[in-house]
Amino acid sequence: MTNQVDSSGASVAEQLRRQRDEASTLMPTPWPDLTQLAELNFRHKVGIIAQRGTREAKVGRDVAVHAANTGLPVVLFTGYPPSTQPKTLVVKEIPDPTDSHVNAAAKIHIEGQTPRLIVIERYERLTREPHEPYSEPMHDLIDEVSEEESWGDRLMWTVRNIRVNIPVLLTTVVDEVPDLARPLGRWLHIDHPANVMTDVCKPTIVLARSGSESVEARLEVDPHEYRSGERSTLAWKPLPRSS
Repeated sequence: MTNQVDSSGASVAEQLRRQRDEASTLMPTPWPDLTQLAELNFRHKVGIIAQRGTREAKVGRDVAVHAANTGLPVVLFTGYPPSTQPKTLVVKEIPDPTDSHVNAAAKIHIEGQTPRLIVIERYERLTREPHEPYSEPMHDLIDEVSEEESWGDRLMWTVRNIRVNIPVLLTTVVDEVPDLARPLGRWLHIDHPANVMTDVCKPTIVLARSGSESVEARLEVDPHEYRSGERSTLAWKPLPRSS
């Protein structure tokens, strides 16, 4: 039997082995503690929440640049492109990206490779395709009052329509100092993007600065379930301002 090969000359067995290795490898971040907590690999959708205006608020950009600097092909959806862009980083400045934009981005070629990571900053900018109707109004069986789908529901379903075989990092911000002692639902509106994130991202991590080189993290949603609500201190050295 003739072994099938891809454009690089790799056999099917080699392709499968490479895919398994890629799926099990954690995407690097500038902070090893975050790398282990976030578990950016395989098809994981990872959410990170930080306070607006802090260094942590640009964690998506920092992770994208760092991963690309290691040679990994990365796609970054952002309204604030980094000042330095490695050759394996593709920046998409689409004001209101759709799930189709994200799905298509996973198939592009960057330096001869398909992306290994997608980062979406301020993920609440995501919108559905104009031709895609939102779900039908829900009719109450008792009083037949129609209830339109909420903004939070629309955002949730848009994220769920992102179907890619690589990790996706989504970020958002809150105005107040994150209250890591309480669940998000206790201090944020149910439709706040940070709250919606907990329905679609495993893990969802909330960050709050605790020192000049550390942040405290609350694991709001844990993919392994038993750690949800746990808090930990992550080493978080400041990065050069060029990013």
